[in-house]
Amino acid sequence: MATANYIRRLDKEFIQIMKLVGIPAYNEQGTIGDMVKKSLQYSDKVIVIDDGSSDNTATIAKQSGATVISHQKNQGYGAAVITLFDRARQENADILTIIDGDGQHDPGQIPLLVNTLQENNVDVVIGSRFLDNKSDAPGYRKRGIKIITSAANFGADFKVSDAQSGFRSYSKRAIESIHPTETGMSVSTEILLKISNKGLSVAEVPITVSYNGDTSTEHPVPHGIAVLMNTLKFVSVKHPIAFYGLPGIALVVIGSILGYQFLDAYLHKQVVFLGSFMAAIILFLVGTILCVTAVILFSMATLIREKN
Repeated sequence: MATANYIRRLDKEFIQIMKLVGIPAYNEQGTIGDMVKKSLQYSDKVIVIDDGSSDNTATIAKQSGATVISHQKNQGYGAAVITLFDRARQENADILTIIDGDGQHDPGQIPLLVNTLQENNVDVVIGSRFLDNKSDAPGYRKRGIKIITSAANFGADFKVSDAQSGFRSYSKRAIESIHPTETGMSVSTEILLKISNKGLSVAEVPITVSYNGDTSTEHPVPHGIAVLMNTLKFVSVKHPIAFYGLPGIALVVIGSILGYQFLDAYLHKQVVFLGSFMAAIILFLVGTILCVTAVILFSMATLIREKN
């Protein structure tokens, strides 16, 4: 049975709020039933996005009480999150909590996120595995997430401890403002940067995560590199001067120095350093391209900010 979903207004009246729990799922027949049943205790409705599963994930989720939306083929975690945000807007939800379907997250901690959202009047609450430094995540995962989180923090106007957490609660304002586009795992950091761009407020709470069993379907190294590259893509668009302009200026300077050395040797010693000549041209051209890219992206970002 759902919790009492009411909040008190200043005029002493009570208004009902709509709480949704969204669960992206791909071949999670072993855990999805339990996740749905437990999540229903803390929400008005549970929506499972079956991302092209080849097992009985969708059937078990329906039997457990969830509303199931099925993708015809596997599109990726981000595609499931996109569908969840779209459905939350259609349902006119006041709070959307997204939780993984693989059993790593504890639905019993949903109230922790939702209460923090309501009591502190923030737009997004992130369940962090590393906030209290007690995570039992594998070492390679900790290191990878730390690198990705550092990159995301550079691009955002706030700092978080877990940029890749899939356990989050969103307010109505956040639901209406955030429109993800990434279909892969990098959607988590994309959302963080959109939160920053929209001026939404963020809080973190410590959560527990179970790593019993291997629930990951991707090799950690190429998966981590792909997420990091996509994160850097979003960050570079927000900070083009730092990502493109400064390296571009450095390359132009180095190219100019090499060009000067080539001319000096040719004019005074009649010696031709062909390697220096070619390197000077390449570095100067690449540096110029990077500088022009920085100016264009900076101008576009400025226009977008002023438009918004």
